[in-house]
Amino acid sequence: MKKLATLAATLLISTSVFASTQVVHSDKHFNTDSFANKAQAYEAGFDYLDNLKDLSDAELRQKLLIISQTPATDIEINNSKVFVEEFSQARGEVAYRAVIDVDYNFTTLQNDN
Repeated sequence: MKKLATLAATLLISTSVFASTQVVHSDKHFNTDSFANKAQAYEAGFDYLDNLKDLSDAELRQKLLIISQTPATDIEINNSKVFVEEFSQARGEVAYRAVIDVDYNFTTLQNDN
């Protein structure tokens, strides 16, 4: 029994040695509501981006829909852009919405087993 416990402990320790960290890069797009002019749409887009940057890792995991086999940590938003898209839902009516392109990365464990 003692040998079995020692073997189990050794296997547990040796498998954790094979786990290494990896940085995952990804992006996600968000859209705002519609606005009457481009300036309002840009302002809403940058406000949205500022709010994202203020979120905790746990909140960012949910907002960005980060799915990984091990918990994602050190989530960073970088190189994000705001675009304004012109569209119409009815003839003669033009509206604008911001499209926020969020580039982000996070660290997770990679198991090499």
